Amino acid sequence: MKKSVVCISLFVLLGCSSLSELSAQTLVVRGRVVDGQTGEVLSDANVFDYTSGVGVSTNSYGMYSISLEKGKRIIRCSVLGYVTQTDTLNIISDKVLNFALQPGDYQLKDVEVVADRRHTGQFRLGQKDIQALPTVGGEPDLLKSLQFLPGVASGNEGANNISVRGSNQWGNLVLLDEAVVFNPNHALSFFSAFNNDAVQSVNLYKSYFPLNYGGRASSVIDIRMKEGNNKKHKRMATVGLVASKVMFEGPLKKDKSSYLVAGRFAYPGLTCSLLGNKFAPDPQMYFYDVNAKINTIIDDRNRIYFSVYTGGDHTVFDRFVRGYGMDWGNATSTFRWNHVLNHKTYTNLSAIFSNYYYRYKNYSDGLHYLWKSNMQSYQLKYDLEHTASRNLKIKAGGALHFFTTRPGSLDNYGGFTHVVPFQMDRRKMLDVGLYGEIEYRFASRFQLNGGIRLAALYTPSGPGYEGKTFIVPEPRAELSYDLNYNNRLNISFNQASQNLHMLSNSSVGIPSDMWIPANKNLEPEVMRQLADGYEWNKLDRQYTFSMEAFYRKSDHIIDFKDDVNIFMNNLIEKEVEQGEAESYGVEFYLSKNKGDLTGWASYTLSHVRNRLANIKDTEYRPVYDRPHNLKLFLNYNINKRWSLSSTFSYCSGMNLTLPVGKYEFQGALLYIYSSRNGYRAPAYHQLDLSAAYRMKKGTLTCSIINLYNRKNVFSIYAGRGDVHYSMDAAKTYKIYLYGIVPSITYSFEF
Repeated sequence: MKKSVVCISLFVLLGCSSLSELSAQTLVVRGRVVDGQTGEVLSDANVFDYTSGVGVSTNSYGMYSISLEKGKRIIRCSVLGYVTQTDTLNIISDKVLNFALQPGDYQLKDVEVVADRRHTGQFRLGQKDIQALPTVGGEPDLLKSLQFLPGVASGNEGANNISVRGSNQWGNLVLLDEAVVFNPNHALSFFSAFNNDAVQSVNLYKSYFPLNYGGRASSVIDIRMKEGNNKKHKRMATVGLVASKVMFEGPLKKDKSSYLVAGRFAYPGLTCSLLGNKFAPDPQMYFYDVNAKINTIIDDRNRIYFSVYTGGDHTVFDRFVRGYGMDWGNATSTFRWNHVLNHKTYTNLSAIFSNYYYRYKNYSDGLHYLWKSNMQSYQLKYDLEHTASRNLKIKAGGALHFFTTRPGSLDNYGGFTHVVPFQMDRRKMLDVGLYGEIEYRFASRFQLNGGIRLAALYTPSGPGYEGKTFIVPEPRAELSYDLNYNNRLNISFNQASQNLHMLSNSSVGIPSDMWIPANKNLEPEVMRQLADGYEWNKLDRQYTFSMEAFYRKSDHIIDFKDDVNIFMNNLIEKEVEQGEAESYGVEFYLSKNKGDLTGWASYTLSHVRNRLANIKDTEYRPVYDRPHNLKLFLNYNINKRWSLSSTFSYCSGMNLTLPVGKYEFQGALLYIYSSRNGYRAPAYHQLDLSAAYRMKKGTLTCSIINLYNRKNVFSIYAGRGDVHYSMDAAKTYKIYLYGIVPSITYSFEF
């Protein structure tokens, strides 16, 4: 490990010094791009020099650096949704050039030549994109929005447990301002944990993962909070059938520092009661979340951010699952320091904390107990970005991540009980990651992104296993070729590892699921993926079309053995088998990006299989094998006041293990089950509509979910209904959560 670290460090240092010498004859223009109305930074903005035809994009902190020769330059800054700004300057020395773009209709009359582009398989959604999609209760939902992108599927009707290219939901690295969110869901996965009012943007990576990301093997979902308006104070509130929200933002010191505070309280249990839901007619169900952020511009070279998040759920069911309740919640905090080292080099230092807890309560049938768990992670990250020349950018950094979890403990919960207190042993893990990455443009039309991440995982001894260290190299590369200004070919290879395993037997994701670090009994999952694709853009980027084929192979995936003991098992790792997963498919995406009518269509055709040698069904279809996945989204701005939006979804049914026969033995009903996940549920499809009316100080939104009242299957189970001793009454039952759901919300400034 030490030799690898030294080699990577020497490579980065030597590369930076030698390449800087080669580019000494050029000068550097650097700066930051921000929203002119709020002062918030704009990532992925294009900065382009007309004279040389050289262009770059701003990073996630709105910073850019471009190498140019001396002389007169015409530099244009543009980003979708903002008015383009152009500056003319005579460069005789290194210069700082900041842009403050005004929101408006983005019109590009000339051919755009941009050297830095988004990665293969990367999609970015802004707050307005998420806001436009119709959702249950009229509450904008970030994770449901991602389900409308190619390669992304849901596990159940209306749920947020997203699967990317056939991998389970726990393989997604979900970040909020760089902090890991272990359970990104509220209300049993029907709402995401993210208040859209506090979200600036979200980036989804599913082909090429930039090397600063590590720890998960399926995808990266990078969510950035708004920074707060540093120009003027703003107050907003929303009242709806499912949730009510409030948000405050404004300057602490105008143009220098700002704050953001956003809170949400949701009451879906009350809505279920009003709708007369048969599954859970009178549940106690509510959740809350709070976001807060402060950012301060110290000077032109230094900026600091501090953000926090906390959210929690309370749920009690007295029917179907009688006398059970669950509480769970997340908390995160992030401190970031952006520093401009020189005109060519940017650094970022982050200190990050994440916490997750759950409590499972039983207070029925004289058996009162409380099952609880918690987990924490502490991270320290350092990232460096160096523009060596106009064709070469070098990125390097490292991360130190300490994780600890108490998978479960059992205690008394009020009243008389025979429960004996019990506590599972705590698990710990240390993850050290180092990476080096280059972004190199050559032969005018080629761009290469690539490098290696080295992950060192150490798990001390635990119940039933000794301490173990894993060294996992993660090489990644992406090659793009511009056929012309409008057409691009790309191919990428991605290897990523997962340092934590989720032990779960639920397709929904419930708080009793357990995170277990990789150890001697459970090797870290390693995913390898090859993807190639084609992308077409009309000259003004009004239309975009892309297609991408992928092949993904994952080693050391986990699943429970047959007939396992899960509850209160301190040696739970021994109830798990490891094997491999294989998925492949093709994805299509077509979008209209400008005009009164916008939207997109996505279709994915895929195939997924898991193989575990020591279970009865050696090869089987996982829950997330959904061969056909079609999603449509349209948004029409009728005028300045009215807009309409609609979504349509079609997806193959989920896979289940169900009885194929039954028999009675000594008065007991016993079932004969199919092969593992041998039954496919009926296909899911749904049409949603939404209309928004914008007033001077507010917006009224009306939505209709499931317009034609489709009965989509949420779950299927075997039982006897209300008859206890009849063999004939034993059959399977389908659970449908909702039919037509109308909703209305009102958002306003005050």
